[in-house]
Amino acid sequence: MNSTVKLLLGGSLTLAIVMGVGRFLYTPLLPLMQRQYGFGPDVAGLIASANFAGYFAGSMLAALASRGLARRIAFQAGLVASVATTILMGFTSDLTVWLVLRTISGIASAFAMISAAGIVADQLAKVGEEGRLAWVFGGVGAGIAASGLVVHLLVETLASSTLWVLIGGLTAALVPFVLVLLRERPLPPSRRPADSRRRVARALPFWPLLAGYTLQGLGYSVFATFIVALIKSRPGIEALGDWVWIITGLSILPSCLFWSRIAERIGFSMALVIAYVAQIVGVALPVASGAPVAAILGAVLFGGTFIAITLLTMPLGRHGLGGRGFAVLTAGFGLGQMIGPYVAGLLVAGEADYTLPLAASAGVLTLGLIAVVLAIRGRSDAPKPRMPD
Repeated sequence: MNSTVKLLLGGSLTLAIVMGVGRFLYTPLLPLMQRQYGFGPDVAGLIASANFAGYFAGSMLAALASRGLARRIAFQAGLVASVATTILMGFTSDLTVWLVLRTISGIASAFAMISAAGIVADQLAKVGEEGRLAWVFGGVGAGIAASGLVVHLLVETLASSTLWVLIGGLTAALVPFVLVLLRERPLPPSRRPADSRRRVARALPFWPLLAGYTLQGLGYSVFATFIVALIKSRPGIEALGDWVWIITGLSILPSCLFWSRIAERIGFSMALVIAYVAQIVGVALPVASGAPVAAILGAVLFGGTFIAITLLTMPLGRHGLGGRGFAVLTAGFGLGQMIGPYVAGLLVAGEADYTLPLAASAGVLTLGLIAVVLAIRGRSDAPKPRMPD
């Protein structure tokens, strides 16, 4: 295993632990938690929003540790805290404690994810291999799929509290390997041949791009929180609930690399539009139809786009606002995903019917797509460079 592979594997495992499990284990466990503890959709949305609020705060604080020893400490602390809060979720049934734990978990996942991605990106940039960062984000899908499979296999045997502890314990066993793998080290030079046809991202007008990305955060978070609960509430396809989430995770694995290649061929802006359309269709399918194929195809389209949209958006807006574009885009996205699950939970409180918020989610994503199209049109009215993206 050469040093580049070690670095990429360490980054991928980090995102599997802190995002795939620490952040998204709540989704497959939600129906089981509701049966075990008896809370409704309003509380379910509140718990999800607490985690997203923590991520929002953590992403802002992580900007203070963007280099050197401070970033390394932020990565290590975030990784350990994410695992610890996952395990501790199984030791309490108190709502206030849950909210505190999920908030801390969100902060920790942001610290670990942003710091780990920064370490990997900086090392890859030194050898001209920035494009390989897409492999790291596939770790989110690996964590979602693996934890979702464990839940599926044990859902009839173990309580949700036990599954929090068990899956958290499994991730804890990976932490020592991650700490060894993910560190600054010399990498071999790139062997990727130069390609003059490769397109690069060209900035879009910032404010409509920010509006689209904020709406993306709001829309995706509803699906990511409630899709398993929706499928399990439908007679005849309840057994698909866990598999829909596993398929979502598996679809993430190749998606970032796939969309990176697409963007290099047709341009980042056009790739972003297509990804939005695919995600809207994916969210709308299980709303419009109760057929098993609609749920499965929806999971494939959603999983295949929701991480990739971030990878496509950031290069288009990161230089905006005098170089503060990355932080502001992250804040907008965080605000959207913090609001989404809470409002969705209130919409269906006491009814256990998640069709309405998922339909609203598709509508919000459509508004996000419109904002992105307006951003592209705004750029098309400006003087064109010789090589647009």
